[in-house]
Amino acid sequence: MRKVLKNGILLLLVLVLTAGTSQAAYADTTTAMQAAAAAISSSEIELNWNSVDGARSYVIYRSNAREGGYQKLKTVSAATLSYRDSKVSTAVNYYYKIIPVSGATGEEMTAVQVILKAKAPAKTSIEKVSVKSPTKITLTWKASAGSSGYEIYRSSNKNSGYGLIANIEGKNNVSYTDNEVVPGKNYYYKLRPVTQIAGTTGTGSYSEITQGRTIAKTTITSITSVSSTKMQIAWKKSGGAKSYEIYRSTKSDGGFKRIATVDAGRRKYADMTVKSGKKYFYKVVSVGSLNGAKITSGYSKAAGFRALQQVKISSVKTTSNDDLKVRWKKVTGATEYKVYRAASRFGTYKKVATVPAKGTSTMTYIDKKAVSGKTYFYKVQAYAADTGLITSGSGNLSDAVGVSTAYAIMGRSTVTVDQMVAFYKASGRSFPSNVYEDKGAKNIKQFCKIVLDESEKEGIKAEVIFAQNCLETGYLQFGGQVSASQCNFAGLGATDDGAAGATFENVKIGIRAQVQHLKGYASKDSLNGKCVDPRFMYLASKRGCAAHVQDLGNGNWATDPNYAFKLMTMIRSMKSY
Repeated sequence: MRKVLKNGILLLLVLVLTAGTSQAAYADTTTAMQAAAAAISSSEIELNWNSVDGARSYVIYRSNAREGGYQKLKTVSAATLSYRDSKVSTAVNYYYKIIPVSGATGEEMTAVQVILKAKAPAKTSIEKVSVKSPTKITLTWKASAGSSGYEIYRSSNKNSGYGLIANIEGKNNVSYTDNEVVPGKNYYYKLRPVTQIAGTTGTGSYSEITQGRTIAKTTITSITSVSSTKMQIAWKKSGGAKSYEIYRSTKSDGGFKRIATVDAGRRKYADMTVKSGKKYFYKVVSVGSLNGAKITSGYSKAAGFRALQQVKISSVKTTSNDDLKVRWKKVTGATEYKVYRAASRFGTYKKVATVPAKGTSTMTYIDKKAVSGKTYFYKVQAYAADTGLITSGSGNLSDAVGVSTAYAIMGRSTVTVDQMVAFYKASGRSFPSNVYEDKGAKNIKQFCKIVLDESEKEGIKAEVIFAQNCLETGYLQFGGQVSASQCNFAGLGATDDGAAGATFENVKIGIRAQVQHLKGYASKDSLNGKCVDPRFMYLASKRGCAAHVQDLGNGNWATDPNYAFKLMTMIRSMKSY
């Protein structure tokens, strides 16, 4: 410490020197000088300092040694507080002095000078990009002379958008694995060396940009038994793949050997070296290229095969609940079955159920969504659940077996009063209110309400009763040997020889008699209400002979062979409203 007397003022001069950053001050009267030096590329070092009171300029000196040998680089004005040295060699230590020049005396204010140390690390280059899995890219680069670490940058756009993804400490740590990679996506990488001197960070120039890309794993989509000695596998397309390698083993957890390589245009492979009945496991590897080197996706998930016989459907029948029961023989090795259904033999089959295999020799499936009155065709396919893939191959679906569903007469009504009314009005007929107003139904809506109520009392579907009403009376217009005033809506007692049939006092009794008479055909159950059907006693031999609409006609209730077809046409139309 020394004392300086200037302009009659006693000043205390303090000099503080550090490497990299420095600070000096004229205590009490002169602004402390703070400065920093750091590399901004592999060929440039930048100096920055703050303004010093009373300085008219600053002189920058440089040396290769801290003590002595300084040569003047430049003098800058007081308004300039930075200097970029563009004539540096990489990995060389440089020492800089920044000395203010007094505006009052024109002399260098050496007591306020700072000495800074800096060096520019050598530019490096990425030497290798390695892909070991679909989600990992490893970069390897040359060590940078003069560096103390590295910054890694990444972008999905070659020309912009780079973000820092890693700081690597240590000059000789020259590899980095990017674990946050989306398979099949292009990435671009660059890095730059870093120096640390007295707490100040400097950086070298960026390396050249290098592309990195992984290749996505594929997925085996099917395994098909073409024959007892030929099997075919298929897999999904993998973006960027140039070829695929197929591996096979008799175990799911090891022993896989490559058996074939196919180009990217093929995603199927037929293995003609299998033994009948033996189980095989397959894996597929997607293969691509990056910067001239081979890259692979890693194995797909293993998929196993067991040759399964074609299913044979033994029967498709209607149950008592109007459901359809499909029966087939058990297939050895199958753990589940998939049931497919179509509206025609050669139509489009859609899966309706997956049925787990059981220990019984016969398998069954009950289709509760089959609509009465329609025709369905079924196919069944055996599956091996341990792979989740189709394994029975070509011909794996059973032959189609079809059945026409019958429309049950007994059961819960599936139409509303409004639907019946809409159906009737669509016929264009006028309801004969002049006939039925005094008989309990002044309009078609009241008539349909009676049909619904009376049908439900005996458990008959109202749509069947109303379809009969409309079919047998010409939409309540009559015109035959039975007149509207008889309230006989099903021709009870009327015969082909001209007999007019029974007469009922009102609409309700007439509908009730019809419901009871139809129940006699459809069921062996007793009537729920008092019998008003004068013909019911003659049905002993007919009880339960027509459980379905399709059983009516051809002398069973009616002689018309198309009677059931006509009723079903009306019922379907009624339900459409």
